[in-house]
Amino acid sequence: MAEELPVLLRRLMLPIYLPTALYACGTAAIVPVLPLVGLALGLSVPQVALLITAAGLITVIGPLPTGQVVARLGERAALVIGGAVSVAAIVGCLVAALAGTREAVPAWAPGLFCAGVLVMSLGDLTWDLGRQTYLADEVPVHLRARAMTLFGGTMRVGRIIGPLLGAGVIAVAGAPMAFVVHLVAALVSLVLVVGFVPPRIVAPAHLPDTEIDPGPSRRDVLGPLLLVGIAVLVLTVARTNRDLLLPLLGHAFGHTEAVVSLVFAVAAVAELAFILPAGTLMDRFGRAAVLVPCLVLMGVGFLLAPLAAGLPGFVVISLVVAVGNGLGAGINKTLSADLTPVRNRAGWLGLWNSLTGAGALIGPALVAATTGVAGVVTATVATGWLSLAGGAWAVWWVPRLLPGRRPVPTENAAIDP
Repeated sequence: MAEELPVLLRRLMLPIYLPTALYACGTAAIVPVLPLVGLALGLSVPQVALLITAAGLITVIGPLPTGQVVARLGERAALVIGGAVSVAAIVGCLVAALAGTREAVPAWAPGLFCAGVLVMSLGDLTWDLGRQTYLADEVPVHLRARAMTLFGGTMRVGRIIGPLLGAGVIAVAGAPMAFVVHLVAALVSLVLVVGFVPPRIVAPAHLPDTEIDPGPSRRDVLGPLLLVGIAVLVLTVARTNRDLLLPLLGHAFGHTEAVVSLVFAVAAVAELAFILPAGTLMDRFGRAAVLVPCLVLMGVGFLLAPLAAGLPGFVVISLVVAVGNGLGAGINKTLSADLTPVRNRAGWLGLWNSLTGAGALIGPALVAATTGVAGVVTATVATGWLSLAGGAWAVWWVPRLLPGRRPVPTENAAIDP
């Protein structure tokens, strides 16, 4: 009998969902203070921007080699190693941040901080890829979208709670204490992984000729992965630009920082309301039933940018974009599981994550180029048209490549990206 959703969720709560929420909470707690700590250590604004850009490049390039490492070590070993690396990096950042509170900042502190941030990015990649691979292999196809959507939802919850916890400890004990929040969250996550993620039995690398299933060819996997991945890359652009453009849009029309923050909080609640419905829609009606409305709604929201001149218009724009983004909760990881083979899945997931993650660099580059010429409203509208184009691309390709069936690859398919 097929495993039911409540049973599956209970089985995955301690090894996957709770560690994911905790780690996301810790990561979100330090995001607001990273630039401030860098400045306190004597880095200039351009140097801080370069550091954040370098960390972003790691998230785009890193999944390719990291995927091969996860494929060789297995998900559990990769999670343990990635968690240990992240803990060590967080400790380094904490030590550097504490040194920045002294009257005379030690010469080694800025270097340690930069190294800690970059190494932490590598640890984050390993955490994410290991959990993504584990879920893709463990979850039955008929429950995949709901399980993956909840996976994305736990990250979002952590990203809401993290800044609140961070703000509390910062108010009491200063900016470096945000790293303590992340350190505790990472340590508890690592303990849960060690205790509840079982070792996986690795299949022999070479099977007798009679047992080899050639499975789909490299082209059979690579073509659909790239074609569907383009739509998700556009989604990543839209999501990245939402966090960048909406605050800039609010500022351009004279809304205060407090108002912009309050609107973001309301939008975040609206997003969370669509997490479970999105998974159910995907499992019942296919992936395009969620990806297309997600891109279209975000595109429409961005196109309404001129209405942000008034507060009601700004709220409407934020909510439309939030509903679209909420509908897309888990779509990235669900599609990645659909399109990658079981054999060497982590390697293929690394390629997928690099492709789709490139949107996090393309989006801000689009904003920088457009705002330099025509302003924030034009950049927002341009993002809207790009989102609609991504929706049209998804309408054409996703139903053709994922027509409500099980993933193409088979368990014994020996495919290397």
